[in-house]
Amino acid sequence: MTLAGRSWCGRSRCRQQWGLLPGTPKGRDTMIRISVCVIALALAACSGGTKLIKDAPAPPADKQVASGSNAALSATLDWVIVRNGYGAWARNADWDEYLIRVHNTSAMPMRIPRTSVTDSSGHASTPLAERKALVKQTRKTVKRYRDDGIKVKAGSGGGTLIAAGAGTTALGVGMVYAEAASQVMSTAATTSTGVGAATGALLIGGPVLVGYGIVRVVRNAKVDNRIGQRHTEFPLTLAAGEGGQLDVFFPISPAPSQLDITYEDEAGTHTLMLDTRQVLAGLHLPESVPPVATAAAVSQPAAAAGGAVPD
Repeated sequence: MTLAGRSWCGRSRCRQQWGLLPGTPKGRDTMIRISVCVIALALAACSGGTKLIKDAPAPPADKQVASGSNAALSATLDWVIVRNGYGAWARNADWDEYLIRVHNTSAMPMRIPRTSVTDSSGHASTPLAERKALVKQTRKTVKRYRDDGIKVKAGSGGGTLIAAGAGTTALGVGMVYAEAASQVMSTAATTSTGVGAATGALLIGGPVLVGYGIVRVVRNAKVDNRIGQRHTEFPLTLAAGEGGQLDVFFPISPAPSQLDITYEDEAGTHTLMLDTRQVLAGLHLPESVPPVATAAAVSQPAAAAGGAVPD
C-alpha cells in the first residue's frame, strides 16, 4: 500500500472511530449533534440585546442639527445619536440620545426642569434614564405606528444625520438559523436514533444558551450604568450668562417635529421650541412615509414608565 493509501486509511479509521463517516447511522447522529450545537451558539450570538462598543467614535463636533433662541435662552441641538448611527456607543440601542447646548442670555438666573420631543404623530415624550424604561416606551411607539400602518425602522433616515447601516440584522440572521434548526430537527425526526442525537445535542446546547443569558444581563447592566452616567439630572440651574450641556435619552421618536426646552425664571415658566421638521425628516421611518407633523402639534408628554421589560 502506498503512503498516500495508508494516510487515507488512517483518516478513514479516525473518522470511523469518532463517528464522522457520512452515510452511517453513527455519522448521521454525530453530524446532527454538531449541527444543533452550532445552531444553538449562532442563535445565542444573534439573539439581540445591546452592548457597549469599544472605542466608539465621538459625535461630530463641527455639525449642528438645529438651533433656536429668545430673549432669555439660546439652545443648539448638536447631534442625535440613533441606533447604530454615528457616535453610537452602544450596539442596537432602542432609544435616541439628544446632545444639546444651552445658554442663559438673560440677566437673571434660570432653571431648566424638563425637555420633550414630539414625533411625527404629534406625540410628545419626556426623557428617561433607564434602559428598560426606554425599551418599553420604544416598543409602545413602534406599536402605535404599526397600528396606523407604518413600520418604524430604528436608525434609518434622518435628513442631516448619518445612520450607519447594520447590514443583516440580528433578527434576520436569527431567522436564517431558526430555519436551519428546523431542517436539522426534521431530519433527526425521521429516525429514532436521530431523535436521540438531537435530544443529546440540545442538552449540550442548553447550558450554552443559559450562559449567554448571563452575559446578556451583564451587558445590559453596563449599558444601563453608562446611560445613568451620561444622562443630565434635572433641574439644570444656570446663572445669568451661564451656559450648560444637556445629554438626554428619549424613546425613539420617528421624524420628530420639535424639541421643547422648558425653563423657569423670575418672570415665570417659558418654553423654547427648536423646529426639527426638516433636519430630522424621515428619521426611523421608511423612505415611502413623508413627515406629517406640524410644529406645536403636541399631545401630553408620555409619563416615565417603570416596570420590567422582557429581554
